[in-house]
Amino acid sequence: MKINLGIKLGIVAGIINCIAWYVIANSLGYYSFAVEQYRYYATLLLLLFGITISIYLERKNKGGFIDFKDAAKSGVLYSIALSLILAAFSSVYYKFIIPDAVDYFVSEARKSMIEAKVTEENIAKSIETVINYFGFFRMLMSTLIMGVILSLIAGAILRKKNPQPFSAN
Repeated sequence: MKINLGIKLGIVAGIINCIAWYVIANSLGYYSFAVEQYRYYATLLLLLFGITISIYLERKNKGGFIDFKDAAKSGVLYSIALSLILAAFSSVYYKFIIPDAVDYFVSEARKSMIEAKVTEENIAKSIETVINYFGFFRMLMSTLIMGVILSLIAGAILRKKNPQPFSAN
């Protein structure tokens, strides 16, 4: 069974993103919110460039022509592979590398809200949001949704129809 080029590129991009995430976390300190910002920007850049490269290489393999459906499919497959690897690494990162990070971020959020004199009800809602932020499903869905949207846009821009399709009739 031949693995699609978009999937291969997505796996490579996911590994690159995980390595960058770990290196940034190691250099800035594991308990910094800046790590999440930089990881988000790295993911966005890898989605933008990776989807474009995936579609371009797929078009090149098809003789320089690709329709919208195949272009979007290539980008979506890239996004699926990338999001699965990032979600798996996120689980490993928060369960094994820094297992107390969520507790740390929750306590820091609680302290800042108490200092700002936020009501206990609003603190509870905000804490729930902080806890839900660090999950497998959130990482998977946010990367996947962003990737699908970018794939559709890139597929529409990079498509190139064959002006003389071969007909057996």
